[in-house]
Amino acid sequence: MDHSQAILPTRSLGKTGLMVTILGFGGIPIQLVSEEQAIATVRRAHELGVTFFDTARAYTNSEERIGKALEGRKYIVATKTGARDAEGAYADVLRSLENLRREQIDLYQVHGVNDDGELERVLSAGGALEGLRRAHQEKKIAHIGITGHRRETLIKAVQICAEFETVQVPFNVVEDDIIDTLLAECSRRNIGTIAMKPVGGGNFSNAPLAVKWCLNQPITTAIPGMASPTEVEEDVAVGVGDIQLTPVEREQCEQMKEELGPRICRRCGYCQPCPNGVNIFLLLNGTGIIRRMGVERYREWGAEQAIAGAENCQECEICVGKCPYNLPIPELIREALAYYKTVPGLK
Repeated sequence: MDHSQAILPTRSLGKTGLMVTILGFGGIPIQLVSEEQAIATVRRAHELGVTFFDTARAYTNSEERIGKALEGRKYIVATKTGARDAEGAYADVLRSLENLRREQIDLYQVHGVNDDGELERVLSAGGALEGLRRAHQEKKIAHIGITGHRRETLIKAVQICAEFETVQVPFNVVEDDIIDTLLAECSRRNIGTIAMKPVGGGNFSNAPLAVKWCLNQPITTAIPGMASPTEVEEDVAVGVGDIQLTPVEREQCEQMKEELGPRICRRCGYCQPCPNGVNIFLLLNGTGIIRRMGVERYREWGAEQAIAGAENCQECEICVGKCPYNLPIPELIREALAYYKTVPGLK
């Protein structure tokens, strides 16, 4: 379907004043496909009116691919640093500018701040925020934001640090418990909100409906990951349509929520590394990878090695203690292994 004549609505990204499309581009999946497909995907999003592109230093080649695809074009870009010290954060900004082929980055975010200890490191003298302040003073970045998975830490961050102009957080039909807490606090402070993982990391059976649900909520923009021009077209079709949910769609969203429950992996990776070498990430996320990209793609990622390595799990539950969502990871691994036994082409 051609949506070239339709226009994606825009919203103000909080006090940044940036006008961003309600549907943005999540930059994780393009690191996992060929460069040709990645560039075609990014350009298709831009052609269809997406103006907000999100990536991170941690996403291997994602910055470089977005920079190559959109060089010379007008768009708003956000990226992130995982550094916790000023020197590392500033160095990341310089690398991001080079990769994205930009003179200034619109939004630079501190990546994955998931507990109060990390927040303290970021905000302390010599912390990451200090490095981003320097980059801002030198006009290398225009605005500063924060990302994370723990709502309590993010609430504290925006309460004690007025320099955070945006918050990026997982938000979807299952992870909806931030509406009256974090999102409300951000609204009071005019802080832009960026919803990552709107389709639950590929776990939802009806991804377009999951995106529609998210766009209907009190957020600024949602950034589903897109790995192909076809996925871009499907998501944009949602954004340019009527985003109000019908009674039938609301019921379908509730069904998706009941099907998955709170026991889905959010792909944050904080459970790793496993002391016994178990690839928890690949084991728990194979279902979504198979659904979205096929068995062959899962095998290319190292599925068979991950499945074979699962026998090393001692059920020590160290991973459970590190999980921001307190998931019963050993139990989920057993369930995943049972599923993989039913998938043709997997050993």
